[in-house]
Amino acid sequence: MKKILIYIIFYLPFVVAAQQSLRLDTCLIMAERNYPLLNKAELLHQTEELNNKISSISYYPSLKLNAQFNWQTEVTHIDIDNPMFAGFFPDISKDQYKIFAEFSQTIWDGGLVSAKKELERAAVIAGLSQIEAEIFAHKEKLVSIYFGALSMQKQLEILEMKSDQLQNVISDLVVAKSNNIVMQSQIDVLLAEKMILEQNITELEYEIVYFVKLLSVYCGTEFDRNITFLTPTPEITPGKEVRRPELSYFESQKQQIMAGQSIIYTSRMPKVFAFAQAGYGRPGLNMLSNDFEPFAIVGAKLVWTPWEWNKSKYEIQLLEVKSLLIENAQDNYMLHQNALLEAQLQKIEKIKRLSENDQELLELRESITKAYLIQMNEGVLKSSDYLNALNDENAQRLTIELHQLMMAEAVVKYNLIKGEIYGE
Repeated sequence: MKKILIYIIFYLPFVVAAQQSLRLDTCLIMAERNYPLLNKAELLHQTEELNNKISSISYYPSLKLNAQFNWQTEVTHIDIDNPMFAGFFPDISKDQYKIFAEFSQTIWDGGLVSAKKELERAAVIAGLSQIEAEIFAHKEKLVSIYFGALSMQKQLEILEMKSDQLQNVISDLVVAKSNNIVMQSQIDVLLAEKMILEQNITELEYEIVYFVKLLSVYCGTEFDRNITFLTPTPEITPGKEVRRPELSYFESQKQQIMAGQSIIYTSRMPKVFAFAQAGYGRPGLNMLSNDFEPFAIVGAKLVWTPWEWNKSKYEIQLLEVKSLLIENAQDNYMLHQNALLEAQLQKIEKIKRLSENDQELLELRESITKAYLIQMNEGVLKSSDYLNALNDENAQRLTIELHQLMMAEAVVKYNLIKGEIYGE
């Protein structure tokens, strides 16, 4: 698998350039590789990693340094009206000073950090699913562009063939004119038609260049303007089950909401911390001493909010409504896709029916054209009548080519509606 990937990345552009032809599956692979959103996937993974590190810091011990000065209007004092205790209790100063270090360590957070990591994972999965859906939509757009180029190419081939036919007939008529069999007016009719053909050919050539430039930008490779677009040969896959990436995106959004509910539940759980303080100040822990003294405190505490006016209840209800909105959007999306699937299937059936007599009709047109050519060369038929027959023949030939293209495109798009990329 790794060797195939290396081949695609490093050698595929050179193969395309060397062969001067392009396949639809190759085009889609190159376009996906060149799509900027692929970089977003790596950035999402980096975001998850950094957010998980930030969440894990909650379990690390914290150390804070504090300094405090305050002056107060009253201090603790004991008045004893007895000379024996005079000076036993010193006067406490109203200005007090304290500097201390405070240490804190989470013992149990109610599962909040784990819930945050699950939410972050769900958010990344949703982001990746969205990227897949956008890439899929991008490929659908490229399929339309590719078949547009292919259609222009087939029309150009038919017109060039017709131009060659006209040139051969004109050459024969020139000889016939020299023998006084046909008139110059008959030749002029064909020459005028050939000039119109050349204009149409020029127009198609520019249309093809437009598509080539467009695909070059999307694929990140400069294709030659004369590159040949190969006709795909897709097959209808059995079943009508839709497996598009948009459905994965809907599911990942619902998983993200469930992870959000877990955050709400865990945020209500009691949390246990260990703490310690060590410092120096006046007074210390002995409030009856007016001297600067060191002090230390070690302990544990529990933090819990048993009542919050149903805030968590409303937040969960809000997430449930959002989940229902996503399900509604998913149902609407599936309704649309199933309708498209049925419509595309009918389109395929229509093209099949239209193509049944294509070859037989072409043979009849060719027979008529040959008969008219003989009659024109003998001088018993006008060149305009022959030209009409030739146009009908080439129109039928073009119809056959377009029917084949329409069928290929219809099948590719039918599979796309179900979520299957051609060549994958």
